[in-house]
Amino acid sequence: MNNTSVYDVIIVGAGASGLICALECARAKKRVLVLEKSPLIGRKILVSGNGRCNFTNRFVSPKNYFADKKLITSALQKFSFQNCLNYFSDLGVLYTEEENGRYFPSTGKATAITDAFKAALSEQSVEIVCNQEVLRITHGKKFNVHTANATFQSSKLVLACGSCAYPQVSGSSGGYRLAEQLGHTVTPPLASLSGLVLKENFSRLVGIRTQARLTYNGTTTEGEIIFTNYGINGPAALNLSPLITRKLSQGNQTITLNFLPQIKDIQSFLNNRAQQFSHRKPKDFFAGILHESIANLLIDFKGLRKNKPLKEQSPTALQNAFQTLGKWPITVTSLRPWNEAMVAAGGVNTREINYNTFESCLCPGLFITGELLDVDGVSGGFNLHFAWASGFVAAQELRKEN
Repeated sequence: MNNTSVYDVIIVGAGASGLICALECARAKKRVLVLEKSPLIGRKILVSGNGRCNFTNRFVSPKNYFADKKLITSALQKFSFQNCLNYFSDLGVLYTEEENGRYFPSTGKATAITDAFKAALSEQSVEIVCNQEVLRITHGKKFNVHTANATFQSSKLVLACGSCAYPQVSGSSGGYRLAEQLGHTVTPPLASLSGLVLKENFSRLVGIRTQARLTYNGTTTEGEIIFTNYGINGPAALNLSPLITRKLSQGNQTITLNFLPQIKDIQSFLNNRAQQFSHRKPKDFFAGILHESIANLLIDFKGLRKNKPLKEQSPTALQNAFQTLGKWPITVTSLRPWNEAMVAAGGVNTREINYNTFESCLCPGLFITGELLDVDGVSGGFNLHFAWASGFVAAQELRKEN
């Protein structure tokens, strides 16, 4: 590398949005440089989906995101679910659909995605320099991008730095600082898609997985939850976390837990069951519909007499137990920390971004993509899909002749 090198496009960050943007720009014969602070490209891609990379979802739509509706709608129209499948098929990636519309590489490994990008980027002679953290950016006629040991110049610049989620795989707040250097405002990031820390003690249930429905302020999520030593995790809990994290500054938040989500009218179901099995003791009554440990906790919590059949139980205590099973109140005190958060809520203010191109409205020639923006989605491949979409859309503008 020369002390100062000049490019058509410099992309800061070799994550999902940066890689697709780099490839699309290079295909238009742009001279592209990608600067990545970590030793590897696509580190968050490699850990996504438990190392399998859930790269998109059949049900991608604006309703799956917490974002400016105009921006997210525009992005998904320009890079839809089908566009995404076609794109990765053209890259040579075989994929498979799993439950809830989630798509994974058929190999079962996230390296199928990163290796496909490596090959395609190499074929287009894209220069990728790892272990190069961008410390400062100045802007005159061109962008001057400064690292610890070099300066690079370009007429166009893309900030695709990601968020501070998962610091163990390169997540940091560096991108926010760079955006602020160039005049942008940042909504303070909050941990999202992370486990829920509870006030209540569920230590007796640690390690238990069960299907449940969670309700918070009129929003419900359904799926597996996992009891942990701090509270609950799992898809149903994660998908409430974006809403909860935005409200925790106001104090603890209460949600309700339904342990029988498949039953429409729990009260009638349990009352009928109680008539059928009135001779059974509580533990035996709940056998077949509840995990034994959950049943025992409910029995103790509601003061049912363990050695008495249902017909000899207090009717009030029994009805309270039945009601609790469908609406067990739990109190969220916080989310798990950044090293367990899949994404960040918050980021660069999208009102400062042209939602048709992802170009800055404040600094011409600057583009901001991916998780650095104040856009986050529920779990299931939606966040990666937005990263691909934003990088792709930005590249379509960058491909144009100056």
